[in-house]
Amino acid sequence: MAKEPELRTDLADLLCERSVKTGDFELASGKTASVYVDVKKTVLTGHGATLVGRGLWQLVQHASAEASGVGGLTLGADPLVTAISMAAWEEGRDLAAVIVRKEAKGHGTQQYLERPDSLSEGDEVVAIDDVITTGGSTLDAIERMRDAGLVVRHAVCVVDREDVGAERLAEAGVEMHRLFTLSELLEFSGQK
Repeated sequence: MAKEPELRTDLADLLCERSVKTGDFELASGKTASVYVDVKKTVLTGHGATLVGRGLWQLVQHASAEASGVGGLTLGADPLVTAISMAAWEEGRDLAAVIVRKEAKGHGTQQYLERPDSLSEGDEVVAIDDVITTGGSTLDAIERMRDAGLVVRHAVCVVDREDVGAERLAEAGVEMHRLFTLSELLEFSGQK
């Protein structure tokens, strides 16, 4: 996010205000934590979606300038891929958004993926997630996208909890990029 340092600061402030919670929490990975980051509390507003979309779009461009789309596991990635595709559109790029279902659609095409017809087998897609801890949800989405013939070499997240996610993604041939580490967010919030 080097192009817009003020964007980074504004987004960190907004995430700290709306999304960073302290207490006792069970994470999607099954681990427990004293800090929880609920990115949806930020991205489900116009202001938050704009900042997150622009920040993630910058990371996507840095990770894979040739990417045809961005995709991730429903529900966490749904507002993110939409925000990124809108930020890309504002800069003249029509970037596809892909929503990966946890289970195949029970009717119609019975697909795991919702995507525009412009995205074809062999196209490169960047995996998107809100928070990565162990990488499990991100890896599930990557597997589904790869099964559909899409190429996934990079993953982008809003917050890296600095656990084993990056290593597990690397084992799957995917490089992880993030807007913030949990440590950085805690520094912004004054909790570290």
